[in-house]
Amino acid sequence: VKTASNGYDAGMLTEQFRPHIVLLDYMLPDIHGNRVCERIRSNPALGDTRIIFVSGVVNQDEIGALMAAGADDFVKKPFNIERLIDRMCEMLDV
Repeated sequence: VKTASNGYDAGMLTEQFRPHIVLLDYMLPDIHGNRVCERIRSNPALGDTRIIFVSGVVNQDEIGALMAAGADDFVKKPFNIERLIDRMCEMLDV
């Protein structure tokens, strides 16, 4: 498990670490998470990486845009951590 506190670091760390799944906040301090998502999706080496967005301030149109940017799922804050973990396991087929 790796963590990043901003979008730039998240993008760089994802390319270096190549995680199976990314839990990505939409509202990052430096950029919106959809830009990080697009960057991940543009890298063929990360094609199998699953992306789950989390946010408490997103409307339905923005959720649609996140899914169009390449997100695999969206979870609204506040969320139940057990359900999130279950969803992550489903996405990873574990």
